[in-house]
Amino acid sequence: MTLDPAWRGHGLAAVLACEAITRLMAGCRAIACSPGITDLSSRRLTDRSEWDRVNARIAQGWESLGFRPYRDNVYLLSPASQDLEEQRGALRRHLAELGESWRSGAS
Repeated sequence: MTLDPAWRGHGLAAVLACEAITRLMAGCRAIACSPGITDLSSRRLTDRSEWDRVNARIAQGWESLGFRPYRDNVYLLSPASQDLEEQRGALRRHLAELGESWRSGAS
């Protein structure tokens, strides 16, 4: 998934990823991802240290959902893990708070 730049940095990617994974994981033995920047159109990430910082932040987001480093930037999540389900409730609350702040700011 790729978020529009205006929506980045608000924690929406984790919310959306958690919901997608939960819906798609039935029957899976493992879930794998390779966290990193997917939108290469931005010119702001020309500095290697900034690139590494952003990629590390993305990886931290995946780890917060229960993914664990495997090797070569591949992260795995066991569908039997309770981490994802525990985070799902917190992420849904965060989404509701974002929605409320957006509504109150839009009125």
